Amino acid sequence: MLLLTCKKVCQNVADFSPRSVAEPSATPSSPHWQHALLAQLRLIRVGGVDRSAFLQGQLTQDLRTITATRSALCGWANAQGRLLLVGQVFSWNEACWLTAGADTAAALARRLQQFVLRARVTVELTDLALLGLNADRTAGWPWAGAPAAAPLAGFDGGDWYAMRVAGDPARILVAAAPTATGALEAVLAAAGMDQQAWQLADIRAGIPLLGAALEAAFVPQMVNLDLLGGVHFAKGCYSGQEIVNRTHHLGRIKRRMLRFGCAGATPPACGDAVHGTGGEAGRVVAAAPTPQGCELLAVVHLDALAGGLWADAARRLPLVALSLPYEIPASG
Repeated sequence: MLLLTCKKVCQNVADFSPRSVAEPSATPSSPHWQHALLAQLRLIRVGGVDRSAFLQGQLTQDLRTITATRSALCGWANAQGRLLLVGQVFSWNEACWLTAGADTAAALARRLQQFVLRARVTVELTDLALLGLNADRTAGWPWAGAPAAAPLAGFDGGDWYAMRVAGDPARILVAAAPTATGALEAVLAAAGMDQQAWQLADIRAGIPLLGAALEAAFVPQMVNLDLLGGVHFAKGCYSGQEIVNRTHHLGRIKRRMLRFGCAGATPPACGDAVHGTGGEAGRVVAAAPTPQGCELLAVVHLDALAGGLWADAARRLPLVALSLPYEIPASG
């Protein structure tokens, strides 16, 4: 998957810019986030000899693209094509692993187990640590070897696995087994931990993390999973495939995930409503504080953009459209 560049935003988004603000830097300059223990993420382990074939019938991604040195972004949808999970999948220590939001991971693992049936597969939620690093500030990297400087590149270090973040290869995710925690703790002791800065980097990269409030709320295209390379439209049958492919081939997507700035002191929560002139116009996917207020990702009705959007029903907190590092098609 190539990292897409933003040549333009859809025409509706371009029209929605009556209030100009300074565009923030794409990467936080503070060194406090160079290493962060990511409590907002958990790892689901899928083991057994049939694991790849099993996940091939569940995920939006083609598991044949996963190797020891390459991870992938993926989604898992229900039969109606509505997303239950957006995460990164990788192969390590004779298992496949999925990143998931901490507030949904346990329920997702139980639900995935229900589909195993007679397959020789085990599904379990793990307590392995996930460490986020800015690849431009890896002084003190405690292990030998690192993933190549390429999108989605991975590196198997035995008791740890490092991979480039989908859509943002300047950052690295490290999954660390208990035997690697000594080195992990040394890294964390040498640098501040800032989970909010990691979430802000995800927002600026346009990477969705679906909380429990948004379970089965969107098809993959609504959170731009297709634009991030997280949907393989030619892989064959998987859960929700008919709906996802039909949405792809029918044309215009009426709702898309966009990035906004807001002057509100308190970031909205996942699932909170976005308001337009005609009422509710979308829902917040993620938000993080900034010195100017906050930034957020929200799935919104594109037709509502021209009239303006607000974070509150009283319309005191206007949302200002900000760019994403990939192109939103003009047709939606």
